[in-house]
Amino acid sequence: MAVSKKALKNNGCKLKGSLKKCGFDRWRYFFNGINAASGEERLFFIELMTENPALSAENSILPNAGKEEKIDSSDLQAALAGNLEIKSSGGQKVIPSFGCVRAGVFGSRPKQLNRFFANSEFDWQKRGFGVKAGGCAFSDNELYGVVSITEVEARSFSEWGTSSGRMEWNLKYERDYDAPQTSSKQGSFWLAGGLTARFSGMVRLDGDEYAVSPDHSFGYVDKSWGSALPIPFMHVSSGRLTSIFTGKVMKDSAFAIEGDYDGRLVALAKFEDECYGFGPQQKIKKYACHWSCVRVPTNDGNEELHWSASVNCKKYILDVDVFCPAAEMQVKDYWQPDGSLLKVLCGGSGYGEIRLYKQIKKSLELIQHAKILGASCEYGEKDAAED
Repeated sequence: MAVSKKALKNNGCKLKGSLKKCGFDRWRYFFNGINAASGEERLFFIELMTENPALSAENSILPNAGKEEKIDSSDLQAALAGNLEIKSSGGQKVIPSFGCVRAGVFGSRPKQLNRFFANSEFDWQKRGFGVKAGGCAFSDNELYGVVSITEVEARSFSEWGTSSGRMEWNLKYERDYDAPQTSSKQGSFWLAGGLTARFSGMVRLDGDEYAVSPDHSFGYVDKSWGSALPIPFMHVSSGRLTSIFTGKVMKDSAFAIEGDYDGRLVALAKFEDECYGFGPQQKIKKYACHWSCVRVPTNDGNEELHWSASVNCKKYILDVDVFCPAAEMQVKDYWQPDGSLLKVLCGGSGYGEIRLYKQIKKSLELIQHAKILGASCEYGEKDAAED
């Protein structure tokens, strides 16, 4: 199933009217690459973001935030509660205005490279989605660019929240399946424009080259826009599903859960030819949901984060359980358009299970049951230090 014309249209910049002064637009791309020398497989991410462009077109404005590279037990609990300590310049809250490219990798050696620039550096294509920004280019089927951060820059500009290093990419991609956009009463929007996507090309990270192929990229593409990201924020997605019924890899299958939107999660699942959507603009609009993100100890004395989500309607129940090692997570700082800070715990080593039940009178029939690997998983809260 190809991506819809409506999804292609919605992929363009949404910052019009009042959103130019109090709004953000963010595009995200997840994909796997294989090290050409060692065969190691890693999950990469690339993000493009613009925020409050009408406030300062010629200069980027960022509040002063502290950098968090490693997460210990106390940091993990603080992040879940939304009160990781940040450095503040004090005084009046600074309203941000910037463009940004984030690029990096998840796993046992996580890294994020964040380059900020002025909104005037965006060069938008007149028709369709196409933009050049910060030395990078983004379109409906192609991505290329480079982000390079020196150790001096990483130390000197703590508000960037970046590691040092260099990542270069030259990629083509094709989105196979999308879903209708989701909106909230608070003015947040989400579009999983590529619930399943195929990437091809190459990535170079700190001198190592990674090959990206359509059959092993397990790609995912989405975008968010509006007056603010949802708080609390939760996201879990993966395109690496293996049927527990048959033991076979489920091709063209994926799921994504995002929220919270007006007190509920939005859940999308594609099991080969069957698609299910729970959300305000999805096929199933009337449903209940329960979810949590908590830290749990492991048998070897370490810690993991556990994402649990259950959505149910009269006909179906979708349950998702994903675990991610705490040692393989990183913190991303997202400045909201009003100047508040959303700290998001991010990982790409999620594993677990997904189940789909069909309700038949008073009984339940398990119709899909799959193992999950390589899930990208996120949880964020507003930083309590600001309250």
